[in-house]
Amino acid sequence: MEIKGSAVKATPDFVKANYIGRYSEWLKSLPPTSREILEKPIYATTWYPLMESVIIPTQKVADLFYNGEHTKAAREIGRFSSDIALKGIYKIFVRISSPQFVLSRASSIFSTYYQPADIKVIESADKKAVLLLDKFHPDEKLIMERIAGWIEHTLEITLKSPLTVEVENIVKGNALSAKITAIWQ
Repeated sequence: MEIKGSAVKATPDFVKANYIGRYSEWLKSLPPTSREILEKPIYATTWYPLMESVIIPTQKVADLFYNGEHTKAAREIGRFSSDIALKGIYKIFVRISSPQFVLSRASSIFSTYYQPADIKVIESADKKAVLLLDKFHPDEKLIMERIAGWIEHTLEITLKSPLTVEVENIVKGNALSAKITAIWQ
């Protein structure tokens, strides 16, 4: 799986924003393939390998700053990414849109960030939406939590009411698909 550079930037930006004094420690903790990607300029429209550019760096964030809680670190980076993506006019737009509309647009946008992924809304009800993410590898489960964190924070901006966002990973051989379910009041 590959991911666009604009999504790759979220992890180093997160570490700089929250752990600037330990940024170099985090960078040095990465294997050479990941470090090489993140030490060079990251171009928004360039495709990068998902494992080396996002999954492994997220795992290292968890190891260094979240007591090894990979899921929690991934969710927090996803939430941070939502804040970065939804600045200015976009944040206002999200605040006045319905959650269903925001999630339908988000699924379209996510599809342009991952290749060869297939991402779509498979259920949209009054207080619930379900996204299906397909064509991932089982080693890439952590990206589902990052996406869930992005959705969670985006819906908090939209709704300002309690919500839950759950991830159900479905592994069949070397194929991973996931259902991300958002429920709100």
